[in-house]
Amino acid sequence: MPLLAVPLVWLLLAGLLLAIELSLPGFDGLMVAVLGALSLSVLTALLPLPLWLQIGLFILITVAGTLWLSSWSARRTPSSSRRRLKEDTAEVLGTITPGGEGRVRWHGQSWAASSLDLEQPLEAGDQVLVMGRDGTHLQILPINALR
Repeated sequence: MPLLAVPLVWLLLAGLLLAIELSLPGFDGLMVAVLGALSLSVLTALLPLPLWLQIGLFILITVAGTLWLSSWSARRTPSSSRRRLKEDTAEVLGTITPGGEGRVRWHGQSWAASSLDLEQPLEAGDQVLVMGRDGTHLQILPINALR
């Protein structure tokens, strides 16, 4: 194969993978492979590498890039349980007896609420978790009862 043909093959592969990536709106897995093929296009233009090493480097770049991208994405995206805890947290507005009823502030509004905890009284300012809702009435549980 002529010296110019090998980098051109990697460049064409990168272009093909990029075209596939852009034509499929829900598929995001090929961008790392595109970057790997572009890297190999530049690398093979500078250094004559055996074919087995080129393929091995392509696989290595693609797998390492995909693993790095997935771990970066996992660190960047908050877990659904932490997000749910924040969204379903309310503040007690007045003292609520164990198993009793009272008022809580949830999403900026005052709601009627029933305590599901039959042992612990809730004081004003306590944080509670909204466990359920029946119309305009919330069922709440103290956050420390979950630990």
